[in-house]
Amino acid sequence: MKMMLTRPERLALLLHLMGDEATEMARQDLSGEALEELDQALKDFESYPPSQEEVDMVLGDFEDYFHMALQTVDKKLSTPEDEQQDDDDGPKILQIAEESFDVEIEPTKRFTPPKLTGDTVRDLNLMHPYQVAQALKNENPVATAIVLRKLANEHAAKTLEFLPEAVRPNVFLQLAQPLSVTTLIQERILNKALQLSLQVEERETEQETTSQMANLMRSLPRALRKPMLDELEKRDSDLAETVRNQLYRFEDIEKLGDRDLQKLLGQCQTDALVCALQQVDESLLTFILSNMSKRAKESLQEEMEFKTNATEEEIMEARGSIAKILAGLCEAGEVKID
Repeated sequence: MKMMLTRPERLALLLHLMGDEATEMARQDLSGEALEELDQALKDFESYPPSQEEVDMVLGDFEDYFHMALQTVDKKLSTPEDEQQDDDDGPKILQIAEESFDVEIEPTKRFTPPKLTGDTVRDLNLMHPYQVAQALKNENPVATAIVLRKLANEHAAKTLEFLPEAVRPNVFLQLAQPLSVTTLIQERILNKALQLSLQVEERETEQETTSQMANLMRSLPRALRKPMLDELEKRDSDLAETVRNQLYRFEDIEKLGDRDLQKLLGQCQTDALVCALQQVDESLLTFILSNMSKRAKESLQEEMEFKTNATEEEIMEARGSIAKILAGLCEAGEVKID
């Protein structure tokens, strides 16, 4: 029994486990001595089947290089009939009652570790969908689809929802493809997904993430943050919009010069301004009123006296709308915050 495998032998054994098409794809990228060594190793495995110890060692390497290995199964692989797995004949874990799963959407700060059963598929279904999604968010869509197939329907749907927006379409398309990865590879992927899911102990809400990104952006000059926001826009337009909206705050009005403040006020709806100025600091109110014409100031003060019962939610919404106008003017270079 071999105690050590050379690099060509490790590659040959991994390809041997993954099937003929994966082997042929790998051979097409090799030539010369490297191709000869691979072919010789494959021939040796036909005459001398690998031991379980050698299989475990190579699959351990496969886990360490998860992304690289899965690129070779991105296309449909041919698999021996005795290793093919028909979803209809597989374990009916998908029929577990939906109420057995914790699939709420509300933010959860910390996850309580589930009582593991030793059954990888069942234990994955006991994990919160957010944990599974975090474990899979950087993985190959093929691997992610393999895991989703083993989750209860609602659990799989929530896991897909928690995946990054840019990842979801590719994973969904993989779910429509026939499953032709060997059972052994599937088991390794599921085990790895469970291990990674268990490492996700705390959930960070999107609001916290975007706030951190916005605070970081606020400390950068506009010339530096614009290309960063443009790149984020390409990858995740919704996240970019959320971060952009948090870059500027209503309180930033105090940092405007007189002329810039007048330009901002000229684009604000009176109703929004009346609501936003309720409960505001006296210094900010004085600053704003001092940059309005006498008629506009008297009209605003009159309406503010009339409307004094705005809710906290209405006030925040009005201030947010003004901050959004401020953001547009600043990003366009029309006004400047000192």
